[in-house]
Amino acid sequence: MKTQYPELTPGDLRLCAYLHMNLSSKEIAPLLGISVRGVENHRYRLRKKMNLEHDDKLVETINDQ
Repeated sequence: MKTQYPELTPGDLRLCAYLHMNLSSKEIAPLLGISVRGVENHRYRLRKKMNLEHDDKLVETINDQ
């Protein structure tokens, strides 16, 4: 992940790890200490950093890496 997307922050990589473990936003929120809406915002910003289209699935992209 870090080589293909070098602009990802450690927080982005942590979110990727949780998504790779197939955790839902509701399960990720307490681990990151933020609200469910905060996790959704973080996922949105991560999609933008990874230049994913609206139809591309974030979890599938992370699992393919």
